[in-house]
Amino acid sequence: MDKGSISTFLTISENRSRILAVIVSMVRDFEVAEDLFQETVIEILKNEERFDPTRNFVPWACGIARNIVLQHWRRQAQAPSNGLSEMIGELALIAADGDDDTWRRERTALRRCFQRLPDRMQKLLLLRYGHNVKGKALADSAAIRQGSIRTTLSRLRAQLRVCIDSNEAQRIQEVNA
Repeated sequence: MDKGSISTFLTISENRSRILAVIVSMVRDFEVAEDLFQETVIEILKNEERFDPTRNFVPWACGIARNIVLQHWRRQAQAPSNGLSEMIGELALIAADGDDDTWRRERTALRRCFQRLPDRMQKLLLLRYGHNVKGKALADSAAIRQGSIRTTLSRLRAQLRVCIDSNEAQRIQEVNA
């Protein structure tokens, strides 16, 4: 591996969560996303000479990730119907092109907000999004009725978003004070 490849690999490592977030947002399955992330890393390394170092790395890498997901959908004949695959991919790229400072602040706020949740709800989120446990197995592991899982997860995501947004609003007030 030459110095350029090592540098590219380090840049990929620094931005892993952002690239993986784009993939997860498109495939909605963490195990599949991890596999596709590995394919993305290989593709980035193969094409590193095409990257313009005067531009932002993350949108370029996420564009490659998007293409890997689209290839995956074609191989599996699993693309969302009604043209949703292109729209999901475009939305994921827009999200990845965000400000690095905002991304870091939101991740920090997410950690704080997550830690404020009751242990039982932390466990539910970790099982679902950290270990990709679904359906009855998730309900059994989290001791929640299977019929309540989707609603509970939706409410938890909304609660985390409100908490993150309030952290950001508080930070802006402190900066402007």
